Amino acid sequence: MTLSQRLMGLILALTMTGVGLGCGSQPEPQVTASGESGSYRDLSRRNLHATAVDDLYLSPLQLLSSRDGHTLYVACEGTDEILLVGLPGHRVTGRIKVGRQPFGMLLSDDGDELYVSHRWDDDVGIIDLRSREMVARIPVGEDPHGLAQGSAENEIYVVNLGTDDVSIVDTDSRREVRRLGAGNAPFGIAAVADGRMFLSSQYSNPAAFRSPPALELTVIDGEAGIVRERRPLPGTVIGQGIAADPRGRFVVTALELPKNLLPQTQVYQGWMVTFALAFSEVLAGGRTALLLIDEPQQYFADPYDVAFAADGGRLFVTSSGVDVVTVIDVDAAANVLQMRAGRIGLNDESIRRLARDLGASSAYVEARIPTPANPKGLALAADGSRLYVACRLADQILVIDTEALTVIDSIDLGGPEQVTRLRQGARLFHFASISFQQQMSCNTCHPENNVDGLVYDIAVDGGMGRNLVDNLSLRGLAETAPFKWTGKNPNLQRQEGPRAAQLFFRTHGFNADQNEAIVAYIESIPQRPNRHRRAAGLTPEQRRGKQQFERQRDNLGRYIPVGNRCVTCHPQPFGTDRRRHDIGSRAAHDRNGVFDTPHLLNVYERPPFLHDGRCWSLEEIWTQHNPADTHGATNDMNKGQLNALIEYIKTF
Repeated sequence: MTLSQRLMGLILALTMTGVGLGCGSQPEPQVTASGESGSYRDLSRRNLHATAVDDLYLSPLQLLSSRDGHTLYVACEGTDEILLVGLPGHRVTGRIKVGRQPFGMLLSDDGDELYVSHRWDDDVGIIDLRSREMVARIPVGEDPHGLAQGSAENEIYVVNLGTDDVSIVDTDSRREVRRLGAGNAPFGIAAVADGRMFLSSQYSNPAAFRSPPALELTVIDGEAGIVRERRPLPGTVIGQGIAADPRGRFVVTALELPKNLLPQTQVYQGWMVTFALAFSEVLAGGRTALLLIDEPQQYFADPYDVAFAADGGRLFVTSSGVDVVTVIDVDAAANVLQMRAGRIGLNDESIRRLARDLGASSAYVEARIPTPANPKGLALAADGSRLYVACRLADQILVIDTEALTVIDSIDLGGPEQVTRLRQGARLFHFASISFQQQMSCNTCHPENNVDGLVYDIAVDGGMGRNLVDNLSLRGLAETAPFKWTGKNPNLQRQEGPRAAQLFFRTHGFNADQNEAIVAYIESIPQRPNRHRRAAGLTPEQRRGKQQFERQRDNLGRYIPVGNRCVTCHPQPFGTDRRRHDIGSRAAHDRNGVFDTPHLLNVYERPPFLHDGRCWSLEEIWTQHNPADTHGATNDMNKGQLNALIEYIKTF
């Protein structure tokens, strides 16, 4: 063995044992919970930043009003419980402990049971409201979000963001009976009168490199249990809340219109991102038009939920990034769209222009109602007279008179009055006040602390149209410095400091105290439970993949240099050596080909891949973009070996 080979062997040994080679030691992963979805290892720094108070914040996210008007159900993601608020007394009357990260809620037809989706447990819980206990849990797809009643009494639909599908659940037998494919990361669901269901999607379907994103509006025939339509929504991303017009004309989705293909310097002109409502015809083969909720000098970042008034005359929208509920005059909006007999009368060119018209909102925005921090889910009272707003980072429910459009009460759910450093950081992360004209928050590009799936032209380090960068997830990244694809930022303080102010927000940026608070918040974001890692250990295929990951010789017996082995640059537990390498991925738009090694924690959650997002699947990295074996020795692998390697990589 040569001296250089011995030195590389020593480096490999130090890396695999956690010695950081100038980057600091890597802590041993801590198993904090386990279950059917596998062992959970919290690799964040929450234990360094959190206080006892941080575990007491409720963080109400979704609301549901009972049909008799006596109870408001509140899903609290901070404490993993459902609160029962008595109406009209506006007091918390009960608490029901549920699974991890509760989200969607749905009442049974008889009102005796409440169904709750658990995003971190991949199941739907059934709560007996008489005993106020969870009596069953039904496994569904990964990361379940919205719920809706099916055509049959014993049938509910569960939207699975993590597996891009919808589970049809039989509530009598308490099991999943079927799945239907949906768009990329389906989020919300709304039913119309004829039994069809419309699904929003959080991420764009795969698009060609450097082409506009396009969400999918999936239309399901509830009677037949099949997908009827897949309507593309060009130029859109982050579709979340969705609601059906009581008058049967259209469904409305809250979403964003990113301008990520333009140099980011265009943020001065309001071209970086705008926020809109997609009005989609209910009729088969329907068209869609986008109406902005922004104004020429002010933006209403991060629209989240939408709800129609009982008579369909008004539409309410939470803008979670600016702490506002926007009220839309639905008839005025229909007039702008020239709606006739359920059809949009505008031609395609007019629809295209309307989607970029910041002045149009004056024709249909009726009011803006300020709210406490981070308004999210909406629920209408049974009689339609009141609108309830979940203010997530204030632990409050705002009550709005739907006729007078005034705030008539604020329900304190009992969370801590103290604002901790992490709570301050969370509010800064989700609030767009830091950016020019409130154009964006950190959450705008990192919904649910993950990614928006876009590639950006930041217009720095080489000028416009160069050094394109793929957005990265914030989940579990605390121990993976340095940051930025070039590895230029040694810590998050610098990443979120002058760089963020200059390149993204175009303002003075965070002050020193704010910077520390937002860094503490980001470092405390955990990765979600890994759906590919079992508590019982690796599967046979994953073990075969591990052998490929750590192999020293290829299929022909040729020695693989230490520096070109997967395990060298991607050691456990984080999957990064925290160093920069040239793996031969440089493109014509890159100034150089040296990039920081990205971590692999739950890598399957955050496509596209590579520094410029050119790959929509992990397979493409090696089948299309590693011709000279410069990014690991993979060209000798057969399909089964490569598949096994990828299955192992997904377990990080």
